[in-house]
Amino acid sequence: MSATEHSAWIQVALEAVLAGAKLAENAAAAQTIQQKDSLRDIVTNTDSRISELLLHHLGQTGLPVVSEEDTAAAPATPRFWVVDPIDGTVNFAHGLATFAVSAGLVEDGQCQLGVVCAPKLDELYFTLNADKALLNGRPFTHPHRGVDEALTAASFSARAAAAQYTLFQRVNESTRGCLRTGSAALNVCWAAVGKLQAAYGFDAKLWDVAGALAVARAAGCEIRLRPHADPMRLDYIVGSREVVEHLASLAHDTKLWTR
Repeated sequence: MSATEHSAWIQVALEAVLAGAKLAENAAAAQTIQQKDSLRDIVTNTDSRISELLLHHLGQTGLPVVSEEDTAAAPATPRFWVVDPIDGTVNFAHGLATFAVSAGLVEDGQCQLGVVCAPKLDELYFTLNADKALLNGRPFTHPHRGVDEALTAASFSARAAAAQYTLFQRVNESTRGCLRTGSAALNVCWAAVGKLQAAYGFDAKLWDVAGALAVARAAGCEIRLRPHADPMRLDYIVGSREVVEHLASLAHDTKLWTR
């Protein structure tokens, strides 16, 4: 990917995500809600509207775009966009501020570009290039810390296995705590900027974290990924080196992670 392409595409992604975030921020309180795979897996009419907007804007780059609300398979191309109209839809539907609109560019299996906006929190994370992450226009790098200073966050799949709850307890008891915020994208961005020292998830959907993983990569986080047979699913542990190693060890003990 050339620097010129990078600059042009990130500009389009910023415009698209900010437009989607404005829709989410101004959405009426009453939402049409449909359940998908579980009580925690829902979609609102605002999700659908933002999805259409993102597909339209990012489609202008000439690259395929996969949205959570389309649930399409990964395109048979080396480059494609992955978008989540609202990551944290349950929070959004209940009037909580912890949700985000996100877009990520995947190239050869790697998350290369990312934009994540939490409109109710006034936070905009994005990559300027592969080595520069910004929050509200200010560059930042991840401050690597130890386990004794670590606040972490977990994201659970819609139907989490019992081992994930066991791991959550062990992480919670061996660090300053483990949170469940309801937004995987924000967990990873907060780990990237240093508000958290690690974020992890198992059987995660690529659209939940693609943009955020690009931000974390540009910020200098330690990133451990384990792909699934389905390229739209993955396991991840992201954050400070020592904390990521600690979480990987605990996940290995609970048979959720293989070294």
